Amino acid sequence: MTTNGALGTNGDTNHKKPRVLMWCVPRSVSTAMTKCMSFVEGAEIWLEPYVISKAAEDTHNIYHPESDFPLELDGNVDVFREAAIKLTIGGDDFDEEHLELLSPVTLKQKFDNVDPSNEFVFIKDMAVGMPPSRYPYLPDRSSGFKHFFLIRHPVKAYKSLRAKLLNFLLTADPELLESAGMKKPNEKTFHVINDVPPPREGTQYMYEAVHQLWTHIKRTADDDPVIVDIDEVLEDPSAMLPRMCAVLGIPYSDSLLSWDASSDVVLKWKSSCSNVRDSPRYAMWFDNAFKSSCFKASSTTASLDDASDDIKEIVEKEIPFYEEMYNLRITV
Repeated sequence: MTTNGALGTNGDTNHKKPRVLMWCVPRSVSTAMTKCMSFVEGAEIWLEPYVISKAAEDTHNIYHPESDFPLELDGNVDVFREAAIKLTIGGDDFDEEHLELLSPVTLKQKFDNVDPSNEFVFIKDMAVGMPPSRYPYLPDRSSGFKHFFLIRHPVKAYKSLRAKLLNFLLTADPELLESAGMKKPNEKTFHVINDVPPPREGTQYMYEAVHQLWTHIKRTADDDPVIVDIDEVLEDPSAMLPRMCAVLGIPYSDSLLSWDASSDVVLKWKSSCSNVRDSPRYAMWFDNAFKSSCFKASSTTASLDDASDDIKEIVEKEIPFYEEMYNLRITV
């Protein structure tokens, strides 16, 4: 198991202001972790810039399969705005400052040139938003970003993901689903992977995606990225949070063990969405996390006994990716 020193092996960065890029899988309590990090003094928080940029591209390709989504906003405002609207992230009232964050070119420029006066920068993102063609838009090693992978047992993550997806699809407008090439699912036969439109590039298997990105980042950007299993944080936050912060170079205080339940802090987060807290897309997934006030042990189990057939099939493929990373996680 890794015993990473402060900020790992990105160079002698112990004295520098922390810049952390947290890669995660869906349903890994990552948004609650992001809210916790919001209460580190001087924090600048970014919510899923890369995965939403990739989602804009995938959405554009559903409606316009004959054309590629542009990489830059200049000359393409209408294309970006349409994608934002169809993503239901409030794109109809977007200004160009927010729309440009759908561009991976812009994101790289911003993260390679973070204001040195910023005390702490924390980016939360999803590995599924960074397939190989987008690797060139990762922050350069010289940017000082430490890469942090937040994982969770695949059975737990997929159980939660399946429940959320079903709730969304069963209550969604049928015309909206049809326009995206989907239909209302049968709850018993629904398949988390096969019944969701695939991206043009990249895998829908979230542990394959996070493992692929982790492997690339080790080779190119961060020799010793930090891995944390969120359930170990949930079960013993008073031990794991100080350890995690020490390895990442984040200033720790016991105040991070509980925080204000109000969702107001979310309004300060940087995102391609002009109002993260009230965005329909984010509310569906993150409402509980936005209102969180501490870490609590989960009641979801890693047992397959009560799992649906699709989860059993998916986990058989995914578990080797998870286990390799789990064996290299930090521990107390």
